[in-house]
Amino acid sequence: MPKIVDHDTRRAELVEASWQVIAAEGLEGLTMRKVAEAAHCTTGRITHYFADREALVLAALRAVNGAAGDRTDALLTRDLPAHDKLILCLEEGLPLDTTRQLEWKVWIAFWAAAASNPVLAKENDARHTGWIRALAPLIKAVAPKADAEHEARILMGVLDGLGLIAAINPTARNKANAKQAVHTHVANLVKSNS
Repeated sequence: MPKIVDHDTRRAELVEASWQVIAAEGLEGLTMRKVAEAAHCTTGRITHYFADREALVLAALRAVNGAAGDRTDALLTRDLPAHDKLILCLEEGLPLDTTRQLEWKVWIAFWAAAASNPVLAKENDARHTGWIRALAPLIKAVAPKADAEHEARILMGVLDGLGLIAAINPTARNKANAKQAVHTHVANLVKSNS
């Protein structure tokens, strides 16, 4: 009987192996050979699923964005006050555990590459647009007088800056400072726009 192969699982394994390589060596260090080593497979298996390195890079970025987006979507469906959802969503965007630390290392590598790659830049814009769309209704609920979309853009900038600091040097202090800054920013937003 022929062996049944779960192609979606295989693709996901290869993408996750690419995250490990990107996190360790940056995007410039990503090669099919290194991903094959990380995935414990041949380069032939990778080329079976991805036409070239660029296809693997784009799949890796979309997958890391999708993983973060799925967790945020799950938070949005919870039966919690809007303020709590907003805080949880913002904290979800910070590198506060090993999973999010890995995602941030991948994002940092992609940001550097996106500065000169229009395809990656477009993917980055789509990620930010998705975050803004998720945050704006929560902001409107907790700060009715605010321009929610404008405040969501500001929060994205705050989150990116705080996340960058905590991802580059993931000390307990940097993580705690990032969380505290998010809480303080939201409290000030609510206070000035209620």
